[in-house]
Formats: sequence, structure tokens, C-alpha cells
Amino acid sequence: MISNEIHYKVAWRSRSSFPGHHASHQRGGGMQFRNHVPLIDAPDPRRFDVRASLRDPFEQIQVRVYQQTSAIPVYVIADLSASMSFAGAHAKPDVLADFVACISYSAYKTGDTFGFIGCGERSAEPLLLPPTVNRAAGADLADKLRARSLSGQGSDGLLDAADFLGARRALVFLVSDFHFSFDLLRRVLATLAYHDVVPVVVWDPREYEDLPGFGLARVADPETTRSRLLFMRPRLKQRIRERFAARRKVLGDIFTQHGRVPLFVGDGFDPAEVTRYFFG
Repeated sequence: MISNEIHYKVAWRSRSSFPGHHASHQRGGGMQFRNHVPLIDAPDPRRFDVRASLRDPFEQIQVRVYQQTSAIPVYVIADLSASMSFAGAHAKPDVLADFVACISYSAYKTGDTFGFIGCGERSAEPLLLPPTVNRAAGADLADKLRARSLSGQGSDGLLDAADFLGARRALVFLVSDFHFSFDLLRRVLATLAYHDVVPVVVWDPREYEDLPGFGLARVADPETTRSRLLFMRPRLKQRIRERFAARRKVLGDIFTQHGRVPLFVGDGFDPAEVTRYFFG
């Protein structure tokens, strides 16, 4: 049972005809007054406005038109490559699963559809959940993610994720540790340019802070399975910290250039942190 909920908003108008909670291009039974139109353009006598009709210079019957609030599609696109298997203070698969369970429930409560696209290397079959309003679908998917072995050697499957999105503009949460090239990241964001993409960076400082300050340490790349034996010393550890800090800054710059600041999730998943991202 999910006890927490994420609140989110978008700055654009939905084109969906399904009622929801977001500003819409549709006219309908909303609460926000839009304008008056002749009855022939919006044949709903329940919206008849006597005063506007009497003032109309063409003596046409005027009805009130309201702005409908509509639903939007919400997706999570997740990186399922091997680097996302890291388990520090909080295992990355658990952070992803908690996020999926919470955002799917929040979409259900808001009246939006929720879909999921999980990708690793391009040759692997993606993990898909078509858009749904099923309340239990997200929780079931979260259980599968916790049990799934993440072993893909690469994240280039993210380049194909946009093919599984619908034709309507969607709110897309792109969840990854982004341990892949900046060139690939820019190409992935280019394929998703039509949609409203929120980058969720699963950032675990223990990946570099847990290295010893002095002595031998074996470090491994989970995606290539290659490992190296390093002689750790304070200067080398500081250089590793600086490299991670520089990478974090570049990630922030790239995402900002594409219209969204990233949301860094570092110490487990906190729904309130995601809500603050949208509402400050």
C-alpha cells in the first residue's frame, strides 16, 4: 500500500479529451470561464447567458464556454543497464522501484495514464507497461523491478524509447544514473524533444566515497565487467571526487540546455522532494 503521493504540474495545455486536472485546449465543463459564443457554436442551452445575449449587437443567443481540465500521459523511461544495479546506502533498483510505485499511484489519483519503458542495451527487449489507469499496475511493476537482474552492457536502448511513447505530448520522467557518454545523453534527449522530460538522476555518493583513502582497491565497471587494481592514496581519491563533481555539473548543464534542471536523488527516494521540484 502506498502512503505517499507526488504532486506534479506542467506548463503546457493538454490536448486530451479525457477529463483530468491539467489546463487544456478543450472546451467543456470546467470551472474556469473562457468566453461567450453563439449558441450555434456551442449548443448547450444550460450555459445560456441572458445579459450577454441582450448585449449582443447581432442579437444572437450567447452561451458561456468554460475551459476544461484534461488528463495527460505520464511515463517513466528507466535505464536498466548494469550500472543501475549498484547498492550503496540504498540499492538503485529499489530507488527506481519506489519511484515507479509512487508516480504511478500519483498519476492514478490525478486521473492521468501511466506508462513505463525500461531500456538497457539496444539489442535487449525493453520492459514495457502500456499507458494504463489500473491502480495496481505500478505496484506490480515495482515488484518486478526489485526482482530483476540488471546486467545490460550499455544504455543505448534509450535511443528507441521515444518510439513507444504515444502521439500526444507527455510528462516523461527519465530515470538513470547517467553513467554513459554525454554524446549518447544528448542524442537521447533529442529523440524526446517533443515531450516534457524531467531528468531524475540516481546519484549515490558511495560509489566514490566508499573507496579507501589508502591501500589497494579493486574497482569494476559493471557494464563492461572489466576491473582494475588501484593503489589508493588521498590525492587519487580527491581526484576521483573531483571527477564525479565535474560530471555532475556537466549533467546539470546539459539538462538545463534542454529545458529542465535535473532532480538528483541521492539518499533514497523521497516523494516530498519530487513535489518540491515542481512547486518549490
